[in-house]
Amino acid sequence: MTYEDVVDRFVRQVPEFAPVWREHVADNGEVLQHVLFWHVTTFILDAHERGDQKLVERCLDFLERALQSTDVRVRELVGTSFVYSVGPWDPAVRDFIGTWPPLLREQAAHDGWQATEPRNKMR
Repeated sequence: MTYEDVVDRFVRQVPEFAPVWREHVADNGEVLQHVLFWHVTTFILDAHERGDQKLVERCLDFLERALQSTDVRVRELVGTSFVYSVGPWDPAVRDFIGTWPPLLREQAAHDGWQATEPRNKMR
């Protein structure tokens, strides 16, 4: 996966995002990856809030694979324009981030996310 093809790959894996992508291109005359990935963030958060877990999982699976790219620009794109945009330091998203695949959680921890403390077991 490269910086040049990451958006096309995302739209192929998540065709529900295509209308957002088309509007972005119409507004900007081109794909601005970091700006578009901010829209990916809001798209995923909206799906999460609606309870569309299958859509969220498809998106997160793609982003997890993107973090494995040999192209550092792809990893930076996901780290800054998705993970950081979610606001991993915000307790309101702590549990949601806890459901992410391992590399995304690791990036979130780097940006301030802390896993929810396990509840004390009653004795």
